[in-house]
Amino acid sequence: MSRSSSFPRLLAAPPLCFLLALLAVWGGGAVLLGAGDTVAADSRHLAYWRHYWQAAFDALSAACGAGLLTYDFRDDYTPAGRWVLSAVGWLGAALYLAAAAQVLRRARGSGFVLPAGGALSADAAAGTQAAGDAPLHVPHPLTVVALFAGLQGLAVAVGLAVRLAQDGAGGASEYVWRSVAAACSLGWAAGSEQNAAAWPFALLMWVTALGWPAWFLLLPRRRPRCFRARRVATPAGVYTLVLMLAALLVSALESPRGARSGIDPGASAGDARRTLSEQRWARRYARSLVQVVAASGAGAPTEPLAGRDATPGTKVVLAALLLIGGLGGSPTGGVQWPLLLWALVGGAAAVGWKRGAGGRPAALRCMLAGLAAVFLLALLALVVALGLLLLETWTASHFQSPPGLADALLDASSIVAGGNLTGGLTEAVTSRNLLSGIRQASSQFQYGMAWLMLAMLAGRMLPLVIVYRLGAADGKPPTANE
Repeated sequence: MSRSSSFPRLLAAPPLCFLLALLAVWGGGAVLLGAGDTVAADSRHLAYWRHYWQAAFDALSAACGAGLLTYDFRDDYTPAGRWVLSAVGWLGAALYLAAAAQVLRRARGSGFVLPAGGALSADAAAGTQAAGDAPLHVPHPLTVVALFAGLQGLAVAVGLAVRLAQDGAGGASEYVWRSVAAACSLGWAAGSEQNAAAWPFALLMWVTALGWPAWFLLLPRRRPRCFRARRVATPAGVYTLVLMLAALLVSALESPRGARSGIDPGASAGDARRTLSEQRWARRYARSLVQVVAASGAGAPTEPLAGRDATPGTKVVLAALLLIGGLGGSPTGGVQWPLLLWALVGGAAAVGWKRGAGGRPAALRCMLAGLAAVFLLALLALVVALGLLLLETWTASHFQSPPGLADALLDASSIVAGGNLTGGLTEAVTSRNLLSGIRQASSQFQYGMAWLMLAMLAGRMLPLVIVYRLGAADGKPPTANE
């Protein structure tokens, strides 16, 4: 094939189209956020070139579905700035969903599919599944985006209902921003009150993480025939059970040291200002469940995680949930469950549990895609964590205590998989204290910002590129009737 004919095909590749569109959204958002009327900061700060670095960082974080911001969403941004961030986050999520749907439609032509039941076997991947377990229909990308836009109406209704339930506390715009952030998997969705009204938004994040196969159930007359409640209920139930077990693990890891010595019997069990380890078991599990659901669905913090507010074990669990991501077909980042299942099937095949699977090209590509996605995304998170530790060591003062590996893994997973869970390391390497001044001769914040922005882009692109490259082998794009 000549280079002249392959170049247009390269430009039409969904991952490249997504990257170009994402860069355009990022550029537009950075320009708008760089304007002075979007940030409620001192005019002296807006005159520094650091402000434009912050605008570019925050715009890319929103476009990639992360939510780690250098300016505070509530305190530093004006209403105009919050609308810009919400719009950039929505566009980034919609573009990601459209690109993922197009990649799956292309891969579907080579038998690279996930059965509707939510589990993958070598026989199913090879196209020999039973007639009652037909492959999952992949709708047109515009259909997915339209369905996602409809979900925003439900999200806004939930947000306004929460506002009314709280006797109209706060402006309506604030709850619209939070609802959009929850539905778009943006990490600032949790708000400032942490657990006071976090569970309705956590429920919305859970619905978002289920992906478009579950969203179609809201439209019984419009959904394709292959979308049945029982086929979506099985993987959704397993996913929910995993979240409940993860919350159980977090609540156990946050148990007070020395039995009950850390619990004040006279304190209110519902005091949201107290850490998890200071809560009794029932309250601790409830708050852990909200945090686990928010971490998996949007990467949003509902509990303080910096320093000793959370144990290293809790931070590792949350980092793992971030890297795994949602159930599939959602704007959440990470590997997502279909690729994780393919990786598990590949591991089972490697030890002989699925004998003969290697002879089926479609099954082999499914397994390779899952293994490659899990390995490369975990490797990327580890590399980003080590880079954060090196940058912090280079820019820290003699009086700062060194961060732990769990803090670095939590921040790196948030950057790579799109979240706002942080142990404080991201702030340390992008702090305003790193401007040139008394302690250092030159500014050093830009190194941390540049490193993290590259990691955001790489983490957002990696799963799409892997599925596209392995799924397109010997495959043909689906026709208009499919």
